[in-house]
Amino acid sequence: MQKIDRTVVRNQAYRKQGISIRERHNERKNTHYCNPDIVQERSNLNIHFKRCEGTYAQAFDKMVADGTISTRGLKPDAKVMDEMVFDVNTAYFDRHGGYEHISQG
Repeated sequence: MQKIDRTVVRNQAYRKQGISIRERHNERKNTHYCNPDIVQERSNLNIHFKRCEGTYAQAFDKMVADGTISTRGLKPDAKVMDEMVFDVNTAYFDRHGGYEHISQG
């Protein structure tokens, strides 16, 4: 039986105060995780298609300073960052050149 390709996408919005929490989680800087499926020893296999120079908060502040984004008119508790995480199954990677090919972006 052929495996069915499945992709799980999570899209979540965060306030500025939550940016460092997301960075610690995403970059596997935490020591404990609620999700039992996280295997920290496999974190090196995560693919970043674009990395920040510095921290997430520094990248955000630089985009504001450069005029790339504007926070003018936002309420103090406004959501300012969206995070999208894609989880694609192994069969898809294998049919499209393997992990090495995909990880080259």
